[in-house]
Amino acid sequence: MLKISFFLKKPNDNQENLEHITIGSPKRVLEGKKTGIYACEVRLPNTKESYPIYSANPVDALCFASETAKVYLQGLVSRGFAISEPETHEP
Repeated sequence: MLKISFFLKKPNDNQENLEHITIGSPKRVLEGKKTGIYACEVRLPNTKESYPIYSANPVDALCFASETAKVYLQGLVSRGFAISEPETHEP
């Protein structure tokens, strides 16, 4: 599991909130229509749902999941949000 932590500051607001994006480890789907492919679950801030990202191999599933997180963060920046790194780093 990969956890991306960052401070998010809204436009015209001085308050920063600590937010997290979580990307799960790739797992092979064992039942249903997608049997045999791999899925990574992505959890974005302020959502209660996880979004599955599917691919034929685990490396691509992880790459596509990280691309999803990148596009989400770019969308926040384009809407005027400021993103900064937390001062303490967790291993």
